[in-house]
This record gives sequence, C-alpha cells and structure tokens, in this order.
Amino acid sequence: MSLEVPALFMVEMFLRRQRALSFVLAVLTFGGLGGAARAQVAQQVLRNSDVSLSAFGQFSSDVSSNGIQQTTTKSLGGQAAFRHSYHWWLGYEASYGYTRYAERYTGQVFSYQHNAHEFGGTYLVQGPHALGLQPFGGVGVSALIFSPSLNGGQHAEWQGRTAVNFTVGINHPLLTNHIGVRLQYRGLYYKAPDFGQVALKTNSFRITSEPTVGVYLKF
Repeated sequence: MSLEVPALFMVEMFLRRQRALSFVLAVLTFGGLGGAARAQVAQQVLRNSDVSLSAFGQFSSDVSSNGIQQTTTKSLGGQAAFRHSYHWWLGYEASYGYTRYAERYTGQVFSYQHNAHEFGGTYLVQGPHALGLQPFGGVGVSALIFSPSLNGGQHAEWQGRTAVNFTVGINHPLLTNHIGVRLQYRGLYYKAPDFGQVALKTNSFRITSEPTVGVYLKF
C-alpha cells in the first residue's frame, strides 16, 4: 500500500499536466488560426488599396462683387489620402487636407488669417499603365472648414463651405509596384468665405488650385 499510493498520485499528476498542456496547445492553435484569419481578412479588405502623403501649393483665384475685391495669400499644405479600386479602371478616394492662408478684402485694414481644412470624397477613373506611368482623373465633393486663427483671425467665426473637387494626375512606381510617386493637380470650386459678415460678402465662387506631389504605399 505504501508504494501504491505514491504511484497513483504520480499518475494523477502526470494526467493533469497532460490536460493542462493540451489546453495551452489548443489555445495557441486557435489563437494562431484566429490571427491568421484576421490577417487574411485585413489583406482582402486592403487589396487594391493604397495610402498616400502629399504636399501641395495653394493658389486661390481673386473674386470681386458688391464693390468688394477678395484676394488670398499663397501657402503650402499637406494631404493624407486613402484610395481603393473596385476595378483596375474605377475607384474612389477619401482624403483630408490642411493649409493656412489669409483672405484680403477691400475696405478692411487687416487680413483674415485662417486654417483651411478639407474633407474630400472623390470618384476616380484610372487609365492603363504606359511607359511606367498610370494616369488618373476624378471628381467629387469636399467639405471645407475655414477656421480663423487666434492671432490674425480678427475674432471672426468659423465657416463651412461645400466644394466640388476635381483632379488629374499620374502614378509612377519606384522599383516595386507597392511604392511610388504621385503627381497631380487638384482643384476646388466653392463659394468664397465671408465669415458671416456683410462687409466681407462677395457672393462669388472661386477656384483653389493645388499642384500636388506625394508618395503612396499600395497594398
């Protein structure tokens, strides 16, 4: 009996360890399968998609009406964008752009400096690759927010505008199809901001031109 009890105890401990080891292996196996499944889903979602970072110059046209001439300063800005292609020739882009510049109005001693935010959605048409270049063009809608700065904004209220955006450009892969350079012209057509003040109201529409250069990463 003195030898039988320790033997049974050792067998029970061995079985417990085996069950614990089996449980750990099962968790690791299912966890690995779950991670692989999530990675596969992410790969499927991001397939035919790319992200990009770009820099642009801002050049807005002058407008004049109601005895008021409205001009702007030039500026540099940045844009982040996500693109997805349904087909090789058709897709869409969601983007955010930022820059800061000033509005000048006749009759006003000081200019109105503001932060300009653009949230855009654009349908894209893409051409076939030729000589290492892929042309594209698109049109869409943007929400513009003009937010006067603390210093230079003349304590004006922020104002939103709806804009039509349009673009044309080329993609040029570098060494691999997953990384490349993007050159494009972007335009915005919208009603010039007046910050809700009658003395600044021209009721005119203008075009903001944004020559853009950036890099993209394709999944």
